Amino acid sequence: MVPNPAVGAGGSDGPAGADTVLVGTFNTPGADSPVLANAGGLVRTTGWPDPADAVAGGGPDAPSWLVRGRAGTDSEGKLYAALHLPEGEIAVLSPSAVRAPSPGNDVGWTTSQRVPTGGANTCHADLNPSGTWLAAASYDSGTLTVAPVLEGGLLGQPVAVQAPDGSGPVASRQEAPHLHFVLFLDDDRLLVTDLGADRLLEYSLQDIVRNGAGTAPGDTAGVDVTDCTPSWVHLLPAGTGPRHLALLPPLPEAGIDGRHLAVVGELDSRLHVLDLDATAGGFREVAIVPTHAQDQDPGSAQDNLPSHLVLSPDGALIYVANRGRDTIGVIHRAGTPELIAEVPCGGNWPRHLALGHPGGAPTLLVALERGDAVVGLPLDAEGIPGEARTRVTVRRPGFVLPRG
Repeated sequence: MVPNPAVGAGGSDGPAGADTVLVGTFNTPGADSPVLANAGGLVRTTGWPDPADAVAGGGPDAPSWLVRGRAGTDSEGKLYAALHLPEGEIAVLSPSAVRAPSPGNDVGWTTSQRVPTGGANTCHADLNPSGTWLAAASYDSGTLTVAPVLEGGLLGQPVAVQAPDGSGPVASRQEAPHLHFVLFLDDDRLLVTDLGADRLLEYSLQDIVRNGAGTAPGDTAGVDVTDCTPSWVHLLPAGTGPRHLALLPPLPEAGIDGRHLAVVGELDSRLHVLDLDATAGGFREVAIVPTHAQDQDPGSAQDNLPSHLVLSPDGALIYVANRGRDTIGVIHRAGTPELIAEVPCGGNWPRHLALGHPGGAPTLLVALERGDAVVGLPLDAEGIPGEARTRVTVRRPGFVLPRG
Protein backbone atom coordinates (compact mmCIF):
# COMPACT_ATOMS: atom_id res chain seq x y z
CA MET A 1 0.00 0.00 0.00
CA VAL A 2 1.20 3.52 -0.80
CA PRO A 3 0.84 6.13 1.98
CA ASN A 4 -1.30 9.11 1.06
CA PRO A 5 1.28 11.66 -0.15
CA ALA A 6 -1.04 14.52 0.68
CA VAL A 7 -0.57 14.12 4.41
CA GLY A 8 2.82 12.47 4.90
CA ALA A 9 3.42 9.33 6.90
CA GLY A 10 3.29 8.25 10.50
CA GLY A 11 2.43 10.15 13.63
CA SER A 12 -0.77 10.86 15.48
CA ASP A 13 -3.67 13.08 14.62
CA GLY A 14 -4.20 14.02 18.23
CA PRO A 15 -7.35 13.51 20.23
CA ALA A 16 -9.97 13.79 17.49
CA GLY A 17 -11.93 10.80 16.22
CA ALA A 18 -12.04 9.00 12.88
CA ASP A 19 -14.88 11.25 11.72
CA THR A 20 -12.70 14.35 12.07
CA VAL A 21 -10.97 16.34 9.33
CA LEU A 22 -8.56 19.18 10.16
CA VAL A 23 -8.54 22.05 7.67
CA GLY A 24 -5.82 24.63 7.03
CA THR A 25 -7.20 27.93 5.71
CA PHE A 26 -6.01 31.17 4.16
CA ASN A 27 -7.74 33.17 6.86
CA THR A 28 -7.57 36.94 6.98
CA PRO A 29 -6.13 37.83 10.41
CA GLY A 30 -8.68 39.70 12.47
CA ALA A 31 -11.70 38.59 10.44
CA ASP A 32 -14.35 36.02 11.37
CA SER A 33 -15.30 33.00 9.29
CA PRO A 34 -18.93 32.48 8.24
CA VAL A 35 -19.40 29.73 10.81
CA LEU A 36 -16.96 30.40 13.63
CA ALA A 37 -16.37 33.50 15.73
CA ASN A 38 -12.65 32.88 15.46
CA ALA A 39 -9.92 34.20 13.18
CA GLY A 40 -7.43 31.33 13.51
CA GLY A 41 -6.19 29.50 10.47
CA LEU A 42 -7.05 25.93 11.59
CA VAL A 43 -10.59 24.60 11.56
CA ARG A 44 -11.65 21.29 13.09
CA THR A 45 -14.57 19.61 11.33
CA THR A 46 -16.34 16.56 12.68
CA GLY A 47 -19.32 14.31 12.02
CA TRP A 48 -18.06 13.01 8.66
CA PRO A 49 -19.53 11.83 6.43
CA ASP A 50 -23.01 13.01 7.42
CA PRO A 51 -23.86 15.35 8.99
CA ALA A 52 -20.46 17.02 9.10
CA ASP A 53 -19.88 20.45 10.61
CA ALA A 54 -17.11 22.88 11.51
CA VAL A 55 -16.95 22.89 15.30
CA ALA A 56 -13.82 24.81 16.22
CA GLY A 57 -11.38 27.32 14.78
CA GLY A 58 -8.05 28.61 16.05
CA GLY A 59 -4.31 28.15 15.71
CA PRO A 60 -1.80 30.15 13.66
CA ASP A 61 -2.71 32.23 10.63
CA ALA A 62 -2.57 30.87 7.07
CA PRO A 63 -1.36 27.26 7.55
CA SER A 64 -1.12 26.37 3.87
CA TRP A 65 0.38 22.90 4.48
CA LEU A 66 0.40 20.46 7.39
CA VAL A 67 2.95 17.70 7.89
CA ARG A 68 2.46 14.86 10.37
CA GLY A 69 5.41 13.87 12.51
CA ARG A 70 6.88 10.49 11.69
CA ALA A 71 6.20 7.52 13.94
CA GLY A 72 9.11 6.38 16.11
CA THR A 73 11.01 9.68 15.77
CA ASP A 74 11.28 12.86 17.83
CA SER A 75 8.70 14.40 15.49
CA GLU A 76 6.03 11.83 16.38
CA GLY A 77 2.80 13.37 17.66
CA LYS A 78 3.54 16.83 16.23
CA LEU A 79 2.14 18.72 13.29
CA TYR A 80 4.33 21.11 11.32
CA ALA A 81 2.49 23.93 9.55
CA ALA A 82 3.88 26.02 6.70
CA LEU A 83 2.53 29.54 7.26
CA HIS A 84 1.72 31.41 4.04
CA LEU A 85 2.61 34.86 5.38
CA PRO A 86 4.69 37.75 3.99
CA GLU A 87 7.32 36.76 6.56
CA GLY A 88 7.09 33.00 6.28
CA GLU A 89 7.26 30.70 9.26
CA ILE A 90 6.93 27.07 10.33
CA ALA A 91 4.67 26.46 13.32
CA VAL A 92 5.16 23.38 15.49
CA LEU A 93 1.79 22.17 16.81
CA SER A 94 1.22 19.85 19.77
CA PRO A 95 -1.98 18.00 20.68
CA SER A 96 -4.33 19.58 23.19
CA ALA A 97 -7.16 17.85 25.00
CA VAL A 98 -10.41 18.59 23.19
CA ARG A 99 -13.09 18.83 25.84
CA ALA A 100 -16.73 17.96 25.38
CA PRO A 101 -18.56 20.13 24.75
CA SER A 102 -15.57 21.75 23.05
CA PRO A 103 -15.14 25.53 23.12
CA GLY A 104 -15.20 27.19 19.73
CA ASN A 105 -11.48 27.90 19.64
CA ASP A 106 -10.21 24.41 20.59
CA VAL A 107 -9.08 22.75 17.39
CA GLY A 108 -7.19 20.04 19.28
CA TRP A 109 -3.76 21.58 18.63
CA THR A 110 -1.73 24.29 20.33
CA THR A 111 1.23 26.19 18.91
CA SER A 112 4.44 25.14 20.69
CA GLN A 113 6.90 27.06 18.53
CA ARG A 114 7.13 29.36 15.51
CA VAL A 115 10.35 29.45 13.51
CA PRO A 116 11.09 31.90 10.66
CA THR A 117 11.96 30.51 7.25
CA GLY A 118 13.67 33.62 5.91
CA GLY A 119 11.30 33.46 2.93
CA ALA A 120 8.06 35.09 1.82
CA ASN A 121 4.81 33.10 1.71
CA THR A 122 6.04 29.69 2.87
CA CYS A 123 3.72 27.27 1.10
CA HIS A 124 4.97 23.72 1.63
CA ALA A 125 7.05 21.55 3.96
CA ASP A 126 8.27 17.96 4.25
CA LEU A 127 10.13 15.79 6.77
CA ASN A 128 12.95 13.47 5.79
CA PRO A 129 12.25 9.74 6.30
CA SER A 130 14.07 9.63 9.65
CA GLY A 131 12.15 12.65 10.92
CA THR A 132 15.39 14.45 11.75
CA TRP A 133 15.11 17.41 9.36
CA LEU A 134 12.28 19.51 8.02
CA ALA A 135 12.43 21.40 4.72
CA ALA A 136 10.16 24.20 3.53
CA ALA A 137 9.61 26.13 0.28
CA SER A 138 8.70 29.82 0.11
CA TYR A 139 7.03 30.80 -3.14
CA ASP A 140 7.41 34.54 -3.50
CA SER A 141 11.06 34.74 -2.46
CA GLY A 142 12.31 31.50 -4.04
CA THR A 143 13.72 30.33 -0.71
CA LEU A 144 14.46 26.79 0.47
CA THR A 145 14.75 26.41 4.26
CA VAL A 146 15.82 23.43 6.35
CA ALA A 147 15.74 23.02 10.13
CA PRO A 148 16.79 20.17 12.44
CA VAL A 149 14.14 18.37 14.49
CA LEU A 150 15.26 18.32 18.10
CA GLU A 151 14.31 16.16 21.06
CA GLY A 152 10.63 16.66 21.76
CA GLY A 153 9.90 17.64 18.17
CA LEU A 154 10.82 21.32 18.31
CA LEU A 155 12.98 22.83 15.58
CA GLY A 156 16.51 24.16 15.79
CA GLN A 157 17.89 27.17 13.96
CA PRO A 158 16.79 27.19 10.31
CA VAL A 159 19.21 27.41 7.39
CA ALA A 160 18.04 29.08 4.16
CA VAL A 161 19.32 29.10 0.59
CA GLN A 162 18.11 31.10 -2.38
CA ALA A 163 17.35 29.37 -5.65
CA PRO A 164 19.76 30.21 -8.48
CA ASP A 165 18.61 32.84 -10.97
CA GLY A 166 16.12 31.62 -13.52
CA SER A 167 12.96 32.45 -15.43
CA GLY A 168 10.53 31.04 -17.97
CA PRO A 169 8.41 32.05 -20.98
CA VAL A 170 5.22 32.91 -19.06
CA ALA A 171 6.10 36.48 -18.18
CA SER A 172 3.33 37.00 -15.64
CA ARG A 173 4.35 33.97 -13.56
CA GLN A 174 7.94 33.15 -14.48
CA GLU A 175 9.90 36.36 -14.05
CA ALA A 176 12.00 34.79 -11.27
CA PRO A 177 12.35 31.55 -9.27
CA HIS A 178 9.20 30.52 -7.37
CA LEU A 179 9.66 27.46 -5.16
CA HIS A 180 6.44 25.60 -4.44
CA PHE A 181 6.98 22.03 -3.17
CA VAL A 182 9.71 20.08 -1.37
CA LEU A 183 10.18 16.32 -1.35
CA PHE A 184 12.84 14.24 0.37
CA LEU A 185 13.95 11.27 -1.74
CA ASP A 186 15.93 9.95 1.22
CA ASP A 187 17.47 11.43 4.35
CA ASP A 188 19.88 13.59 2.32
CA ARG A 189 18.47 14.08 -1.21
CA LEU A 190 15.88 16.83 -1.48
CA LEU A 191 13.86 17.96 -4.50
CA VAL A 192 12.17 21.35 -4.77
CA THR A 193 9.93 22.51 -7.62
CA ASP A 194 10.75 25.86 -9.23
CA LEU A 195 7.55 26.96 -10.95
CA GLY A 196 9.25 30.14 -12.12
CA ALA A 197 12.05 28.47 -14.08
CA ASP A 198 10.61 25.09 -15.24
CA ARG A 199 12.99 22.94 -13.22
CA LEU A 200 13.38 20.66 -10.25
CA LEU A 201 16.29 21.64 -8.04
CA GLU A 202 17.99 18.76 -6.23
CA TYR A 203 20.01 19.54 -3.12
CA SER A 204 22.09 17.54 -0.67
CA LEU A 205 20.94 18.35 2.84
CA GLN A 206 24.51 17.89 4.08
CA ASP A 207 25.73 20.45 1.56
CA ILE A 208 23.20 22.99 2.81
CA VAL A 209 24.12 22.55 6.47
CA ARG A 210 27.85 22.00 6.03
CA ASN A 211 28.52 25.02 8.27
CA GLY A 212 26.22 23.67 10.96
CA ALA A 213 22.85 24.77 12.30
CA GLY A 214 21.73 25.81 15.74
CA THR A 215 20.27 23.27 18.13
CA ALA A 216 18.67 25.48 20.78
CA PRO A 217 14.90 24.96 21.04
CA GLY A 218 13.00 28.11 20.21
CA ASP A 219 16.08 29.86 18.84
CA THR A 220 14.46 32.35 16.46
CA ALA A 221 17.13 35.00 16.64
CA GLY A 222 17.60 34.67 12.92
CA VAL A 223 17.93 32.42 9.93
CA ASP A 224 21.36 31.15 8.91
CA VAL A 225 21.49 32.19 5.24
CA THR A 226 24.05 30.26 3.23
CA ASP A 227 25.07 29.73 -0.38
CA CYS A 228 24.56 26.27 -1.82
CA THR A 229 24.66 25.10 -5.41
CA PRO A 230 22.13 22.40 -6.34
CA SER A 231 23.69 19.00 -6.93
CA TRP A 232 21.37 18.55 -9.92
CA VAL A 233 19.07 20.76 -12.00
CA HIS A 234 16.38 18.67 -13.69
CA LEU A 235 14.86 20.65 -16.56
CA LEU A 236 11.25 20.41 -17.73
CA PRO A 237 9.73 21.72 -20.99
CA ALA A 238 9.49 25.49 -21.18
CA GLY A 239 6.22 26.79 -19.76
CA THR A 240 5.53 23.71 -17.60
CA GLY A 241 5.39 25.59 -14.30
CA PRO A 242 6.10 22.57 -12.04
CA ARG A 243 3.99 22.84 -8.89
CA HIS A 244 3.54 19.60 -6.91
CA LEU A 245 5.19 16.16 -6.88
CA ALA A 246 4.34 12.58 -5.97
CA LEU A 247 6.55 9.50 -5.91
CA LEU A 248 5.09 6.69 -8.03
CA PRO A 249 5.59 3.10 -6.87
CA PRO A 250 6.45 0.29 -9.29
CA LEU A 251 3.46 -1.54 -10.81
CA PRO A 252 4.93 -4.81 -12.12
CA GLU A 253 1.51 -6.10 -13.15
CA ALA A 254 1.19 -3.08 -15.46
CA GLY A 255 4.75 -3.41 -16.74
CA ILE A 256 5.99 -0.43 -14.74
CA ASP A 257 9.29 -1.09 -12.99
CA GLY A 258 11.73 1.23 -11.27
CA ARG A 259 11.19 4.56 -9.56
CA HIS A 260 9.17 7.35 -11.13
CA LEU A 261 8.04 10.83 -10.19
CA ALA A 262 4.81 12.62 -11.14
CA VAL A 263 5.01 16.39 -11.64
CA VAL A 264 1.94 18.60 -11.95
CA GLY A 265 2.51 21.38 -14.49
CA GLU A 266 0.45 24.31 -13.25
CA LEU A 267 1.06 26.39 -16.36
CA ASP A 268 0.80 23.72 -19.09
CA SER A 269 -2.00 21.70 -17.41
CA ARG A 270 -0.20 18.39 -17.89
CA LEU A 271 1.17 15.62 -15.72
CA HIS A 272 4.83 14.85 -16.41
CA VAL A 273 6.20 11.42 -15.45
CA LEU A 274 9.95 11.27 -14.87
CA ASP A 275 12.32 8.33 -14.47
CA LEU A 276 14.16 8.90 -11.19
CA ASP A 277 17.27 7.10 -12.42
CA ALA A 278 19.02 10.28 -13.56
CA THR A 279 21.05 10.44 -16.75
CA ALA A 280 23.77 12.96 -17.54
CA GLY A 281 20.98 15.42 -18.37
CA GLY A 282 18.97 14.79 -15.20
CA PHE A 283 15.69 12.93 -14.79
CA ARG A 284 14.35 11.54 -18.05
CA GLU A 285 10.77 12.36 -19.02
CA VAL A 286 8.97 9.14 -19.94
CA ALA A 287 5.36 10.32 -20.33
CA ILE A 288 3.16 13.42 -20.51
CA VAL A 289 -0.61 13.31 -20.10
CA PRO A 290 -3.18 16.15 -19.90
CA THR A 291 -4.91 16.61 -16.55
CA HIS A 292 -8.25 17.33 -18.24
CA ALA A 293 -10.21 16.54 -21.39
CA GLN A 294 -8.92 18.37 -24.45
CA ASP A 295 -11.10 21.19 -25.79
CA GLN A 296 -11.11 22.66 -29.25
CA ASP A 297 -9.58 25.80 -27.81
CA PRO A 298 -5.88 24.98 -27.30
CA GLY A 299 -5.56 27.97 -24.97
CA SER A 300 -7.98 26.52 -22.43
CA ALA A 301 -5.09 24.85 -20.59
CA GLN A 302 -3.63 28.24 -19.70
CA ASP A 303 -6.56 29.01 -17.41
CA ASN A 304 -6.86 25.56 -15.83
CA LEU A 305 -3.98 25.85 -13.34
CA PRO A 306 -3.98 22.36 -11.77
CA SER A 307 -2.93 22.38 -8.15
CA HIS A 308 -2.41 19.11 -6.29
CA LEU A 309 -2.30 15.35 -6.90
CA VAL A 310 -2.76 12.22 -4.80
CA LEU A 311 -2.41 8.50 -5.52
CA SER A 312 -4.91 5.74 -4.97
CA PRO A 313 -3.78 3.31 -2.23
CA ASP A 314 -2.56 0.78 -4.82
CA GLY A 315 -0.75 3.46 -6.82
CA ALA A 316 -2.68 2.70 -10.01
CA LEU A 317 -4.67 5.96 -10.15
CA ILE A 318 -3.57 9.59 -9.90
CA TYR A 319 -6.13 12.23 -8.94
CA VAL A 320 -5.36 15.80 -10.07
CA ALA A 321 -7.28 18.92 -9.02
CA ASN A 322 -8.10 21.25 -11.96
CA ARG A 323 -8.81 24.66 -10.45
CA GLY A 324 -9.89 26.54 -13.58
CA ARG A 325 -12.30 23.82 -14.71
CA ASP A 326 -13.47 22.91 -11.19
CA THR A 327 -12.87 19.22 -11.87
CA ILE A 328 -10.86 16.22 -10.75
CA GLY A 329 -8.85 14.47 -13.46
CA VAL A 330 -8.34 10.73 -12.96
CA ILE A 331 -5.25 9.30 -14.64
CA HIS A 332 -4.68 5.54 -14.90
CA ARG A 333 -1.12 4.33 -14.73
CA ALA A 334 -0.36 1.70 -17.33
CA GLY A 335 2.36 1.33 -19.93
CA THR A 336 1.26 4.78 -21.06
CA PRO A 337 -0.61 6.94 -18.49
CA GLU A 338 -4.13 7.78 -19.65
CA LEU A 339 -6.78 10.26 -18.51
CA ILE A 340 -9.78 7.98 -17.92
CA ALA A 341 -12.21 10.39 -16.24
CA GLU A 342 -12.82 14.04 -15.47
CA VAL A 343 -15.52 14.66 -12.87
CA PRO A 344 -16.91 17.75 -11.10
CA CYS A 345 -15.06 18.62 -7.89
CA GLY A 346 -18.19 19.80 -6.08
CA GLY A 347 -17.48 23.54 -6.10
CA ASN A 348 -15.08 26.33 -6.99
CA TRP A 349 -11.26 26.23 -7.19
CA PRO A 350 -10.07 22.89 -5.75
CA ARG A 351 -6.71 23.70 -4.16
CA HIS A 352 -5.98 20.52 -2.23
CA LEU A 353 -7.01 16.86 -2.18
CA ALA A 354 -6.63 14.04 0.32
CA LEU A 355 -7.80 10.47 0.41
CA GLY A 356 -9.41 9.31 3.61
CA HIS A 357 -12.09 7.13 5.18
CA PRO A 358 -14.13 9.57 7.26
CA GLY A 359 -16.97 7.56 8.71
CA GLY A 360 -15.47 4.40 7.17
CA ALA A 361 -16.15 5.14 3.50
CA PRO A 362 -13.35 5.71 0.95
CA THR A 363 -13.59 9.40 0.11
CA LEU A 364 -11.71 12.04 -1.85
CA LEU A 365 -11.69 15.19 0.31
CA VAL A 366 -11.46 18.47 -1.61
CA ALA A 367 -10.58 21.93 -0.27
CA LEU A 368 -12.53 24.47 -2.36
CA GLU A 369 -10.53 27.64 -1.77
CA ARG A 370 -12.90 30.01 -3.58
CA GLY A 371 -15.99 27.99 -2.72
CA ASP A 372 -15.55 28.40 1.06
CA ALA A 373 -16.17 24.70 1.62
CA VAL A 374 -14.64 21.27 2.07
CA VAL A 375 -16.48 18.49 0.27
CA GLY A 376 -16.26 14.71 0.29
CA LEU A 377 -16.53 12.81 -2.99
CA PRO A 378 -17.28 9.10 -2.45
CA LEU A 379 -15.19 6.72 -4.55
CA ASP A 380 -16.86 3.91 -6.46
CA ALA A 381 -15.49 0.38 -6.82
CA GLU A 382 -13.22 1.53 -9.67
CA GLY A 383 -11.89 4.48 -7.68
CA ILE A 384 -13.80 7.14 -9.65
CA PRO A 385 -15.12 10.06 -7.54
CA GLY A 386 -18.87 10.57 -7.46
CA GLU A 387 -20.99 13.61 -6.64
CA ALA A 388 -20.23 15.44 -3.41
CA ARG A 389 -21.96 13.70 -0.51
CA THR A 390 -20.74 15.95 2.29
CA ARG A 391 -20.16 19.72 2.35
CA VAL A 392 -18.80 21.76 5.26
CA THR A 393 -18.61 25.55 5.20
CA VAL A 394 -15.03 26.68 5.85
CA ARG A 395 -13.71 30.02 4.67
CA ARG A 396 -10.85 29.80 2.12
CA PRO A 397 -9.72 26.23 2.83
CA GLY A 398 -6.31 25.31 1.42
CA PHE A 399 -5.46 21.97 3.03
CA VAL A 400 -7.38 18.97 4.37
CA LEU A 401 -5.95 16.46 6.85
CA PRO A 402 -8.16 13.45 7.60
CA ARG A 403 -7.62 11.24 10.59
CA GLY A 404 -4.79 8.84 9.66
